[in-house]
Amino acid sequence: MELVQTSDVLELVHENGNWLLNRELGFSPVQMVAASAAACSTYVFESMLDERGIPYEIKKVLFEYQLDVYYPNPVSKIDVQFYIKSNLNDREEIEHVFFQIAENCQVIQTLHPRVKVNASIYYL
Repeated sequence: MELVQTSDVLELVHENGNWLLNRELGFSPVQMVAASAAACSTYVFESMLDERGIPYEIKKVLFEYQLDVYYPNPVSKIDVQFYIKSNLNDREEIEHVFFQIAENCQVIQTLHPRVKVNASIYYL
């Protein structure tokens, strides 16, 4: 991976188009950390549901993060919300899988233990 500096913007080089790492023009590195945790959680959740043959449809995933109030203001919390469509009969098994996300997500495992990652499911 490569970072390049173009004027005021740092870019992460990607074959399908560079990612701008500047809050005003793209994503800040902190936003990318939160997005990485949410994306990894989603990949893990989907993968585990697929492995078990559980029918579902994730309609959307929302996330938000909070910074600590004290300098250097690290990320203190990431909330991930899954909006999922499923059969009523499969929900208990979906929730069983859901509670295994954090222990199977490499990004969450990489975060400092003080970073609280909370996830929730909303059934549609």
